[in-house]
Amino acid sequence: MTTLRSQLIAVLATIKPTVDVAAVLERTDDFMLGLNMDSLDAVELTTHLSEDFGVEFGDDPDDLDGLVSLSALELLIERRRPAFAA
Repeated sequence: MTTLRSQLIAVLATIKPTVDVAAVLERTDDFMLGLNMDSLDAVELTTHLSEDFGVEFGDDPDDLDGLVSLSALELLIERRRPAFAA
């Protein structure tokens, strides 16, 4: 069964294909810093959030809090998609 976390890791792996995303995220929950994501990577991530999870990003003041860590991003998606099937 695929979890939301594993789906997010897969998305991040498409954004950072030359990095072992899973290994980095085992060491740190701060994916922005751990993966050295820049603003273009963040835009690509928000596009994936919209397309893959149906979550619009950028309209709510709490959206930036979702970029603090992978755990925070999971919570943001779960809040916006309460019917998300893990």
